[in-house]
Amino acid sequence: MPIHVVYISPKHMDPTYAIERAGLGPEVELREWRATDPSALAEELQDADAVMTWRVRLNEEVISRLHRCRVIIRFGVGFDLVDIDAARWHGIPVCNVPDYCTNDVADHAMGLLLALNRAIPAFTENVRSGNEGWSWAGAGKLRRLTGSTLGIVGLGRIGTAVALRAKAFGLNVAFHDPYVPDGTERALGLTRLSLDDLLGSADFLSLHTPLTEETRGMAGSDFFAKAKQGVTLINTSRGPVVDLDALESAMRKGHVGAAALDVLPVEPPDPAPGLIQAWRDEEAWVRGRLIVTPHAAFYNEESDRDMRVKATQAVRDVLDGLPVRNQVNL
Repeated sequence: MPIHVVYISPKHMDPTYAIERAGLGPEVELREWRATDPSALAEELQDADAVMTWRVRLNEEVISRLHRCRVIIRFGVGFDLVDIDAARWHGIPVCNVPDYCTNDVADHAMGLLLALNRAIPAFTENVRSGNEGWSWAGAGKLRRLTGSTLGIVGLGRIGTAVALRAKAFGLNVAFHDPYVPDGTERALGLTRLSLDDLLGSADFLSLHTPLTEETRGMAGSDFFAKAKQGVTLINTSRGPVVDLDALESAMRKGHVGAAALDVLPVEPPDPAPGLIQAWRDEEAWVRGRLIVTPHAAFYNEESDRDMRVKATQAVRDVLDGLPVRNQVNL
């Protein structure tokens, strides 16, 4: 019986799928489906030996049709789009690719932090408006980065990479992560704090948590009320971790000084939430205080290739009877 691997994606990542085809081998038939709702692919999924998915939700209904599936591979780090409990019940391991873009997302997070700290968006807009905006004082009061405190929520691979970069810039780095073993802070030269203490002391907050029931909406009204006045928020983790209405309210009040978002609860936003629409409309209160990037922190040519190679190798290993790597639904 031929080996079938189904690749589900809302768009072509590569029309030739050269990396995947080479990694899987000539005896594997790769079926590519551009879909946002895989529930319509009943027949195609029934004889799949493996499923590779990129930014497509796989719920229990879909997973229950995978009668032959030996592994589900989620392109990327986050796996909240896959019902991992349903997959476990059906005996299907779910794996992610946790290490392909660690440095890239950390670089993006630091780039956003530096851009807002140095008021680069505000300076750029001022100069673009004409020579009357040619002033070092045009972005208001700036604070020296060295000696400021970065608070990291979630000290996984990416959070750790951000911490090391921030220390090189002279920031004091503290973190909150109840799942990190004791002693991690000593090994890295960081400060471990409760979430409330972190919020009250950090000049910058960078979010690096997975999306779980515990973290969904975590950065809401109470979160921002406890944060230090004028804090800068950076989110390169998952969009639904931040309540955008609460963030807008906190920014309008001035409690949150600035924010940078690489991820949104709905991508692309349709309709755009109030904060995003105000930013698009260039309303005065938000001008220079918000950066939005299109869930692109992971991306460069090298990371894209790494993701595809690692995901494909994970499928090939399972097909060859080798141990499953990076399983998230043990």
